[in-house]
Amino acid sequence: MSLWASTKPIFGDEIVLRSIDWLENFPWRNETTVKTEKDKYEIRLHLKSFTPEEISVKIQDGFIVIEGKHDEKQDEEGFISRHFVRRYAIPEDCRIEAIQSRMSSEGILVISAPRKPVVRRDTVIPVSHEGNIKSKL
Repeated sequence: MSLWASTKPIFGDEIVLRSIDWLENFPWRNETTVKTEKDKYEIRLHLKSFTPEEISVKIQDGFIVIEGKHDEKQDEEGFISRHFVRRYAIPEDCRIEAIQSRMSSEGILVISAPRKPVVRRDTVIPVSHEGNIKSKL
């Protein structure tokens, strides 16, 4: 009897399902979250490699622009420098003047913008008349 005959196939359903589960929960999937709720628009970024002083948040041409940069630093494996820029389109119903950003102690940058409530009312639209239209009564 062969050594391979007594073992399960390497790519069995159980292994594939565990691999998919592992990939879906891998840390890079949780780096950015964008939520559009009824009353607010919120962006969350995991930026534990940056201090608040190394991050800038600005509004530019209808986008929220987030930039992080730090010079070369020594870590446990050597030296590293990082730089990123992310842009997010601001929904039209957001109050730009009220956008706020804060960094949690866990290194999560949260940018939030309140949304204007949409008011729906019945509206009468007048019918305009062109030329000389006679009524057919």
